[in-house]
Amino acid sequence: MLCSFTHAKAQSFNLSDKGCATVTTSQEMQDLAAYIANPHVKAKTTAGVDSIPLSIHIVSKTDGSGRYRLDHLLTVLCQLNTRYKPVGFYFYVKWPVHFIKNTSYYVHDHWSGSQMMSQNNVPNTTNVYFVNDPAGACGYYTYGEDAVAISNNCSAPNSTTLTHEIGHYFGLPHTFSGWENGQTPANPEKVTRGPGANCSTAGDMFCDTEADYLGARWNCPYSGTKVDQNGQKYHPDSSLYMAYSDDACMTRFSNQQIGRMQNRLATGRTYLLNANSPTGSATIDTNINILYPKGTVYSNLRSVWWNKVSGAQAYYVKVGLSLGTMILQDTITADTSITLNISMVNNGLYSVTVVPLSDVNVCMDAQKRVVFSYTDATTSVTNVAGATNALTLYPNPANQTVTLKLDAAAGNYTLQVSNISGQKVMEQMITHQGGSSSVAFPVSQLPNGLYLVKLSGSREVWTEKLVVQH
Repeated sequence: MLCSFTHAKAQSFNLSDKGCATVTTSQEMQDLAAYIANPHVKAKTTAGVDSIPLSIHIVSKTDGSGRYRLDHLLTVLCQLNTRYKPVGFYFYVKWPVHFIKNTSYYVHDHWSGSQMMSQNNVPNTTNVYFVNDPAGACGYYTYGEDAVAISNNCSAPNSTTLTHEIGHYFGLPHTFSGWENGQTPANPEKVTRGPGANCSTAGDMFCDTEADYLGARWNCPYSGTKVDQNGQKYHPDSSLYMAYSDDACMTRFSNQQIGRMQNRLATGRTYLLNANSPTGSATIDTNINILYPKGTVYSNLRSVWWNKVSGAQAYYVKVGLSLGTMILQDTITADTSITLNISMVNNGLYSVTVVPLSDVNVCMDAQKRVVFSYTDATTSVTNVAGATNALTLYPNPANQTVTLKLDAAAGNYTLQVSNISGQKVMEQMITHQGGSSSVAFPVSQLPNGLYLVKLSGSREVWTEKLVVQH
């Protein structure tokens, strides 16, 4: 539905001709009519907030290009929860974020969109797909595959597209229901409320939303002169998310809309309530530090390393030029390091930002940014924190068990073993009391080959090569 770029923001192009491709089915309207007839039949199941799992799918071209910006994703999800707070819903991320490389899904019609959803939907979650062109619209919810597709161009921060389509997902029609695509309903909703009103049987069937006939994007405040069948002038409400007013105008759901969404969750989507609860914390330690680079990235150590922080389940990492907003590489990872796979020029200046996240907190409250230069020179340093000889492995090569000797400050450390393809094959937590200590770990089940052993603490990271030879 709704374009991300509003007139108020004075963007350089206009997507106002792209609307919402959601088709509210007759079955959904019958369900809504039954609810309107008895709105207290089954409403909210809890007095508090209902947690709802979101499965996020980021679709790119087959070559991996053109995908949705991840920093925009995190901002939009944070704003989604602000907007749904009056509803009593809180959306949390069901990790991991799914990346799909398929050009036919990146720009799709309804048939290929249905195929995309049927092949990739995660059960018992609300599935949202970010694509370049969802059937020529800004977005849609499809009843058949029970998922939402959103256009990248309609999903910048402050857009209301996702808010609107999730509203459809929870049983809301457009405020201008019946007027979509230039149609005129057989029974248009009257402006009047009270005696003679048909607001409970026409339009969106909610009597606390004004009669609305505007099935195309419009600026607020409304300045039209169209009248209903009784000659009363329409005055559609621009503040409602399910209308077609500009994004900057929208601020709320009506009370009846809220009741319907709560009812839809309680009567038709109980599987969301029965899903595994979020496991993360809303409070994330703000003491995030980038351990490498400290100022220079060397040609043989093209990586970024950071400390593991309390409360974080994943990290958003963004690499770009030191000046400007261009993103050269970004990812969401559960690891505490990434490999830089971008082209860098000798003596060029770049920046990296690391943001800790949890399933219930993606609002980027804590983050660390450093500027670094790139050099074609090499370094012999393997301990990116600067300490030497703190980590020793023996025997090496090994065939059954490896002993790790650590001489470092007291604290909690993460031991991680990866193969030469970068796949993590082992991970465990180590509590070190300080001084020198040893920890043994098995390698008998690992295939012969070269492995990278990484030990990371709150301020230090060490790596050593390990050869497994049976």
